[in-house]
Amino acid sequence: MKVTELRIGNIISLLYDPDKFGVVIALDHCGTVHISNREYPDEIRDVIGFELTQELLTKFGYETFIYFKGREIRLQFHGKRVTVIIDDNTTYEIKFVHELQNIIYINTGQELIDTMELLQY
Repeated sequence: MKVTELRIGNIISLLYDPDKFGVVIALDHCGTVHISNREYPDEIRDVIGFELTQELLTKFGYETFIYFKGREIRLQFHGKRVTVIIDDNTTYEIKFVHELQNIIYINTGQELIDTMELLQY
């Protein structure tokens, strides 16, 4: 993963603990990423995406259709890949939660998930 793929608030995982996710709370251009559930920052080479599943989407309070600011965002799950279709025009192929977060933000200006709630746990 590259630092340029991440933003503060993205949900990610770590290579050595892939089943546990955390929220990016700080990062720098040198490749250091500070995750909410870690005492010390990690190097970007140790950061991986947290897999997006239909079950996880439901836990975040969404179905396969999401509406933000008049935009229709449809998610189609197939295997370990997810097709994201926005307004029947723009299509993305993704695999991870942070990718969906970034797509939603770029296309609507809104955050998909209120990560402040996740930081309280």
